[in-house]
Amino acid sequence: MDRRGRSLQTAEETSLSLRVPGGVSTIVVERGALASAGARLAREWPGERRVFVVADERVSELHGAAFDGALRAAGLEPCRKAVPAGEGSKSLTVAAELYDWLAGQRAERGEPVLAFGGGVVGDLAGFVAATYLRGVPLAQAPTTLLAMVDSSVGGKTGINLPAGKNLVGAFYQPGLVLVDPGLLHTLPEGGLRSGWADVIKYGLLERSVPGLAGAELLPLLEGEGRALRALQEPLCSRVVRRCIAIKRAVVEQDERETGLRRILNLGHTVGHALEATAGYGRYTHGEAVALGLRAAARLAARRGPSDISLQGRIDALLDDFGLPARIEGCAVDDLLRRIGSDKKVRQGRVHWVLPEAPGQVGIYDDVPGDEVRAVLEELGAA
Repeated sequence: MDRRGRSLQTAEETSLSLRVPGGVSTIVVERGALASAGARLAREWPGERRVFVVADERVSELHGAAFDGALRAAGLEPCRKAVPAGEGSKSLTVAAELYDWLAGQRAERGEPVLAFGGGVVGDLAGFVAATYLRGVPLAQAPTTLLAMVDSSVGGKTGINLPAGKNLVGAFYQPGLVLVDPGLLHTLPEGGLRSGWADVIKYGLLERSVPGLAGAELLPLLEGEGRALRALQEPLCSRVVRRCIAIKRAVVEQDERETGLRRILNLGHTVGHALEATAGYGRYTHGEAVALGLRAAARLAARRGPSDISLQGRIDALLDDFGLPARIEGCAVDDLLRRIGSDKKVRQGRVHWVLPEAPGQVGIYDDVPGDEVRAVLEELGAA
């Protein structure tokens, strides 16, 4: 049961509802979901005529025309804006361009902004929707594995500053999230591989979520890696739903990351530092998180929450999904400076999410800097 006294939906259901004080999200996970996007948007925001679609250039080229057609079939008028692909678009400059576009179109407060793409577009368009006219409706249509299982759900939006990742943002719940696992077949191999890092993250923390029902993810990842990498169905959709169910359960108990939701930062302290230090684009987000997971496993083995056997199990799972094992092109001192300025620092202390047992994590604020340095060097930082 969740905190509202009702049974949590299982990961097998097509539609889930996420309910928090900031709003309600309807999350649809279904192959072919984008074909019905127009009808679903029209039901969610009846009486609105236009939908402002923000897509990256690759997604716009691949799927833009078909998506426009799905909206027009429901009597909606798509207004589409493409932004450059990549982390560089999560900037104040690109956000300002989107504000100018919406203003030029005379976008009204009831007309939704729809993020169509990966995590970068979702974070960027979500932040713009949260702040334009002090908030316009938001929908998410993720096209990458990372965005499907993680960033499109839960209401985190944000942009980067030169000082670090996601330092400017807002909690803003999307009214509708349309997840179509069939789109994963259009991803390049590297993009798909990157997304498995966040799936693995959920497998490593799911037992830390109170009230979560359903079959556990970690044994499935360890036993069905080959089939998942091949995107076999219905297995792939089942895993996507399970990740979303885990995140839904976390967010419903802690919308604004004051307690339980902090466990979702597993692997992200080092991961964000790597992205910022190496320059956005050197590592994909998933590659950086994978290295962060390896670092967290080593810190846990050194400090005692877990042991070397769990570290080996985590390394083997990351290896199985083809994720990187070595840090390249980053100096230890630069990484330590970035870690010290991370948004998860509280009263000058870095809060680390560390694995304690299979599927179980804890939060620690007493990890000495010399141990972090030693782990970064062990992983290859210069």
